[in-house]
Amino acid sequence: MRSFAGRRSRRRRPASTRGSFPTDELRRTLRWLRACVEQTFDQGDGMGKVVVFSNQKGGVGKSTLAVLYAFWQREVQQRTVCLIDLDTQGNASKTLRAHAGGLRAIDLFAPENTEVGQAIGAGAAVPPQMPEGLALAAASKDLADVELARPELAIPAFRRRVWDLRSRFEVVVIDTPPALGLRMSASLIAATDVVCPIELEEYSIDGVTDMLKTVFGVRQRYNPELNLAGIVLNRFNPHSVRQKAAMRELAQSFGEFVIPAHISTRSAIPEALAQGLPVWALTKSSARDACLEVKDVFTLLQQRMDARGTALAEVSP
Repeated sequence: MRSFAGRRSRRRRPASTRGSFPTDELRRTLRWLRACVEQTFDQGDGMGKVVVFSNQKGGVGKSTLAVLYAFWQREVQQRTVCLIDLDTQGNASKTLRAHAGGLRAIDLFAPENTEVGQAIGAGAAVPPQMPEGLALAAASKDLADVELARPELAIPAFRRRVWDLRSRFEVVVIDTPPALGLRMSASLIAATDVVCPIELEEYSIDGVTDMLKTVFGVRQRYNPELNLAGIVLNRFNPHSVRQKAAMRELAQSFGEFVIPAHISTRSAIPEALAQGLPVWALTKSSARDACLEVKDVFTLLQQRMDARGTALAEVSP
């Protein structure tokens, strides 16, 4: 099948508007998304979670945590999982290539009046419930073309497809690109929860404010269901005086959002992922230490998500 984005790749926007929504398109998108929220917000009962791993700063271990979280949900929590890789680097797809089905991540953005969109609407490309309970919607280089798509068509299409996956899998995990654009916006609009990984360096901390503004802006305008599950301290060096100072600064500024645990820099994590395995599948001592940290962070994240879900259920009519 020919990608819808491939047919649009020659259409370039002026540099002044590239990467942002033109005013008319934004207004149409806003009206459509508000209508979608009104029609489908109450349909979440009994459906799985959509957890987005996102940060507008690259190099913070976002893809690593997304993959580990998918493994953790499947192997520790015994839930069925689908991971959607929206990052053109495709690191998550490389690790989970054994779990790839017939669906590419880019196909989730295809409007319904295209050949790809009609095939997905008929269920032809939806990843099946894999025997091992973990499925992948893989990344591809042409995902970059999604940024040139019409948002009033691509974003609602993506949201509908993700909600369809949400009804088939207990957890849908989305790995976003490290930049604010159509793919990240669509992910947040379709999500129930967002996790913000951060490395304790100056530039990474500076990006937290922008990410929080984006998350709360999306929640206010488009997706009242969206919950910030937490900021995760990743690649922490307990011997670094600079990182310890940065951690105190982060706690002072964003304490209510910071998960009170961290994941240290350990060679066992990339070693395991290079083999397509979770870190707890390795037997070396550094893997055992990493396993404890990773599971501790994810347990705290899950407790926050579950607590919010319980609170919403209690206030629902």
